Amino acid sequence: MRFAHFAWALAALLLATAPGAEPPAAKAPEVLRFAFDLADTAGMRHTQREFAGKRAIVLLFVGTECPLSNQYAPQFRRLHLEYSPRGVAFYAVHSDPDVEIEDIRRHAASYSLNFPVLHDPAQVLARQAGASITPQAVVVNPRGQLLYRGRIDDRAFVLGKQRPQPTRQDLQAALDQILTGRRVAIPETKAIGCLIPFPTEARAAAVTYSKHVAPILFRHCASCHRTGQVAPFSLLSYEDARRRAPLIATVTAARSMPPWKPVAGYGEFEDERRLSVAEIETLRRWAASGAPQSDAEATPAPPQFSSGWQLGTPDLVVSMPAPFRIRAEGGDVYQCFVIPMKLTEKRWVRAFEFRPGNRAVVHHALFFTDVSSAARRKDAAGPGDGYECFGTPGIIPTSAIGGWSPGNSAIRMPEGTAIPLDAQADLVMQLHYHLSGKEETDQSAIGFYFANAPPEKRLMEVALGSRRIDIAPGDARYRVIDYFTIPVDVWATGIIPHAHYLCKEMRGWAILPGGRKKWLLRIDDWDFDWQEVYRYRRPFLLPAGTRFEMEFLYDNSEHNPRNLSSPPRRVTWGGEMTDEMAGLHLQVIPARTSDAPELGRALWGKIMRSVGGGFYRAPEPGRKTPEQVPQD
Repeated sequence: MRFAHFAWALAALLLATAPGAEPPAAKAPEVLRFAFDLADTAGMRHTQREFAGKRAIVLLFVGTECPLSNQYAPQFRRLHLEYSPRGVAFYAVHSDPDVEIEDIRRHAASYSLNFPVLHDPAQVLARQAGASITPQAVVVNPRGQLLYRGRIDDRAFVLGKQRPQPTRQDLQAALDQILTGRRVAIPETKAIGCLIPFPTEARAAAVTYSKHVAPILFRHCASCHRTGQVAPFSLLSYEDARRRAPLIATVTAARSMPPWKPVAGYGEFEDERRLSVAEIETLRRWAASGAPQSDAEATPAPPQFSSGWQLGTPDLVVSMPAPFRIRAEGGDVYQCFVIPMKLTEKRWVRAFEFRPGNRAVVHHALFFTDVSSAARRKDAAGPGDGYECFGTPGIIPTSAIGGWSPGNSAIRMPEGTAIPLDAQADLVMQLHYHLSGKEETDQSAIGFYFANAPPEKRLMEVALGSRRIDIAPGDARYRVIDYFTIPVDVWATGIIPHAHYLCKEMRGWAILPGGRKKWLLRIDDWDFDWQEVYRYRRPFLLPAGTRFEMEFLYDNSEHNPRNLSSPPRRVTWGGEMTDEMAGLHLQVIPARTSDAPELGRALWGKIMRSVGGGFYRAPEPGRKTPEQVPQD
């Protein structure tokens, strides 16, 4: 698409500058033939005759279950408020035949849409306007001439991936050009979002829901796609899946769902959500053949999920003290909450379970402890509950407990290990909130299960990383490396990668004493919104003398859609959203408990050499260090 635009612009320039050349004639706008009679949520009827006398008509195709569509609700309200006094009419249109008017009425009220919201169950208006996606805008004049069709802005750049901030407001730019009598410079853009479910003709097919599709959905999707969970709709029944068959085929082919970042063949992890090539093809063939069910009696029973605590009643439940209010729009929210646990003695955590208070907005969570009161002071210094904390908790925590992401249930520590909770320690709960398009509240909790005695084994982290990050504007392959030679035998149990928005690729591997390379993790498309703790399916031994290595690649060019700066600017190490970090933490258990102090001393020495004895101190301005000097 970009090349096509460039080629067109170049051709136009050559024509304009060639001697005697005439500029190309403007293409006449397409004329859409509207003929509809639809009810809105108040029961009033609307037809194309209402277009008369308007300077422009904006049809906004939306969906009750489409998260991206819902996120635009505040922008829809703003545009209506700004442009309706200038002669622009706005209509929201629901063209999903399976959504009832009562659901649309509740949705419109929940998102405060203050202009007509039309029910289009026969998809008449969607077909006449040429709409296929939610959210999608179609702008016409009273004669039906198509002036603009496409996205609202460029926030979503690939299905399932968004920029932190849009760089172009396409719909608003089109309206400004229309109202000043100009042609819309870019009259057609590609809308990205949820497919409008146009019916497909059922055909005889070898792939059916009962035999082939249900097992895939139950195994890979049901943990999130069920009532009360983070996903916007359930996939536990045939009807749930049938009406979304084209969407399922599209998002799985793009590998945006289920979300899973590690590349196959570079480490085997618990609870992998990766679909095989054969499973993706099965879903595609099923959707293409009209989503047949086959024999309902042959459909396997859907998985059963407990509504209570998965491991029984916890020994300790720690909750946010009050509901936290999440705004309707803007950037994602990263907030740390400091909660006294009021422990009178040291306890050991063998398992924990996080329970989001509002799964519609809680994207992921990280948990730390603090006995220094540093987190309390940060909390007290700012307004409201908690304090903003992007990337790290903003303190040197006493211990890291672990994390939660959608699809996780109770988290058990590796056999024989446990995490300490010191007496009088505070829990620091770091929550990442996605915005839903309307104001929300959350009051999450975490339950701890204690071991009866101190652990026999010690779970430790071998941390690689660099603070010497200085990425020049335009540098599309900035490289950060580090390594550490492990001095004792250890069992590797998991790995945790961390970087911010500019990072693109992550690689971690072990060079064993004999020279053999063992991959620990590879991510070719890092996404800050889907960072996780990856636990190996089976722990494996890394003998003393193994060298743990990492390589991270960053893209600070204008071609990186996740770049927060346009034009790109110099980016250095730091904890803010516009800074960068590099960290790869290998979770290990010393094979001999008596070796833990030796490993600890070696790790502490590495840290002190790499940071020069200081923490959370950015590199000196102007330093040009292309990569970290590795430290043993």
